[in-house]
Amino acid sequence: MAHTELDPAQSARGLCEHAADAARRAAEHAGIVVRPLEGIAELDEASLLISRIWDDGDGEVKAPTSLLRALVHAGNFVAGAFDGSRMVGISFGFFGRGGAELHLHSHITGIDRKLQGRSLGFALKQFQRSWALDRGVDTILWTADPLVRGNAYFNLVKLGAGMVDYHENFYGHLQDGLNAGESDRVVLRWDLASERALRAADGVFGDPAADDGCVVLRPGGDGGPVTGDAKGDVLLAWIPKNIVRLREEDERCAGDWRLALRETVGRALAAEFRADGITRDGWLVLRR
Repeated sequence: MAHTELDPAQSARGLCEHAADAARRAAEHAGIVVRPLEGIAELDEASLLISRIWDDGDGEVKAPTSLLRALVHAGNFVAGAFDGSRMVGISFGFFGRGGAELHLHSHITGIDRKLQGRSLGFALKQFQRSWALDRGVDTILWTADPLVRGNAYFNLVKLGAGMVDYHENFYGHLQDGLNAGESDRVVLRWDLASERALRAADGVFGDPAADDGCVVLRPGGDGGPVTGDAKGDVLLAWIPKNIVRLREEDERCAGDWRLALRETVGRALAAEFRADGITRDGWLVLRR
């Protein structure tokens, strides 16, 4: 029987078309339009939106218009989400290289706080995925606070990305309203052509099971973290439900959770574990 291999160019075109369709569907579902930003007026609006989302009360500009303009001019990714004529979401990133691999580093993706929960972030990320694939880039990397459970669920389950690395105090000490304190970060890797990313783009989300595995991090009776030794090829680490509130109410306990996560999840990722899922009740599943 004759065997016909799929033309790589045809396969790439099909992937790009599927990604573009998924991005359109996600935007329609959210009731917005997502598109690249261009003129100075739009970039001014984007800069102001970023400062509002990450407001810490000091009036500091978080992403100047001049920076966004330079990124656009150099061919990088700067896009906005619009509800009518009003910009309600922003995402920007720049090309990077790890070894021989070219990737898009997604630096900021944010949604107007009044509109969170409407799937605007999903639409922005699907547009970003389509944009990158259309330019021959099939990997997007970004950093995230590993203690924000909602973000972990969004990144791992809703997008199909994976948690692959850990950096202590990556940005130094932060003061903004969402990220106060030391800035431990995990690296998220989004393989845009993977089966997980394809299924996620179509709205097919697979919640992982936490029935089996060695528990390396769990809550104690006082609400603080309890750590355990890592054994085997499947590890489970519990993430607090609302670390932002905990930081406001009990800064010391929140700091204990950061150090415990660094000791457990950080060590696991350094030992070639990878987290591809987190349960709805907060159990991060790491596999080697």
